[in-house]
Amino acid sequence: MSFTFAPNPRYRLYTTPHTYYSLLSDIVRGRFEAGDEVALVETELRNRFGVRHALCVPQNRVGVFLTIRCLIEEGRAAGRDEVVLSPYTIADIINMVICAGGKPVFADVDRETCNIRADEVARTIGPKTAAVLVTHLHGLAAPIEEIQHLCKPHGISVIEDAAQAFGTRLNNEQIGTLGRAGVFSFGMFKNINSWFGGAVVTNDDALAERLASELARYEFQSASFVLKKLKKGMFTDVATHPLLFKLLTFWVFRYGFLNDIEAINKRVRTELDVSPKESIPDEYLRRYTPAQARLLLPQFPHIDEHSAVRIRNAKIYHSALEHVTELVIPPLREDFSHIYTYFPIQYRERTELIKYLMRHGRDLAAQHYKNCADLPGFRAFYRDCPNARKVAEELIFLPTYPRYGHDETKRTADVLQSFFAARRTEATPTKRYANSSGM
Repeated sequence: MSFTFAPNPRYRLYTTPHTYYSLLSDIVRGRFEAGDEVALVETELRNRFGVRHALCVPQNRVGVFLTIRCLIEEGRAAGRDEVVLSPYTIADIINMVICAGGKPVFADVDRETCNIRADEVARTIGPKTAAVLVTHLHGLAAPIEEIQHLCKPHGISVIEDAAQAFGTRLNNEQIGTLGRAGVFSFGMFKNINSWFGGAVVTNDDALAERLASELARYEFQSASFVLKKLKKGMFTDVATHPLLFKLLTFWVFRYGFLNDIEAINKRVRTELDVSPKESIPDEYLRRYTPAQARLLLPQFPHIDEHSAVRIRNAKIYHSALEHVTELVIPPLREDFSHIYTYFPIQYRERTELIKYLMRHGRDLAAQHYKNCADLPGFRAFYRDCPNARKVAEELIFLPTYPRYGHDETKRTADVLQSFFAARRTEATPTKRYANSSGM
């Protein structure tokens, strides 16, 4: 039996030892809510995105909720309360639309990018449409300009959910600035991380004023809540440290996946809560804290540098897999319109492929987002979205993060190639076998 070397982990957090020291120090010294760093982050965002307004929010989904609620209130007199959006997202984004008083209308996605399709938006917008929410998944820009062109004649607002696309650009314009508002995430697994939080950017003075007025009513996010996130992050950081991961963590998760042990496998899944909500939880309505802002500020100068590394890793995957007809892969773009926070691939026998990769010393994961159009909790808004259903069943993440490394990326690509080469060999009898069977 050949020996399998352990790989680098499928993801690592964008953290350093100083990240933990800074936050813990602020809490111990009573500085968690003290300082003007939130205003400094908002200034940095205004300058970076070239917008008049940037407002920090406690998390991306709250920014979506507040923005959509404003648009629903604007359109209520005209009977506009529908929000067109992709069903392939976290269930809580659908909840935020509902909590804001809107009715979700699902538009199917493109298989290659997993993003909402412009032609599907064209089929679903109508006189009751208040807004289209465009999500840019995996750092891949959605067809925002085409969707804007469709919506503008009807006075329909376009909102960008750029939670996974901080640093993505389209025709030299920042994603998040092409709609009426853009909403970002600073969550734990994002490429810019303050354990929790987000921001809304906009050039709409009236919208910004209403958002600022609402946020001013909230109390700061509690230190205990952020500490829970930090504790989870510390566990993740330790477990994925290359030394411990190669000696222990990989083998535990490999054993769990290969043997279908749910107690182990559930540890690496995220966004598992798919229950519907009719009102936004009180604990969501908080303010972003100066302590979190202090974690964020040093990260801004490295965004483009990190994106360039991810694009180089994506290029390795694309070159290795573009001729594998069994896979659905995203297009290769090197102009920062796709920054590949992950490189998403789709394969109909997803579990079989991941097990092969695990057996051959690769650490990969399935995406656990659902096709929300199929979820029982959102049955009232059902619309058949076959592409989103396929994506939810088949998507696998390939790591691209900067610390993953060129050699690890190449090894993952090589193992993927070997899987499909072996499958083709098994499907094609050798000449000797064909001759013997004909005798």
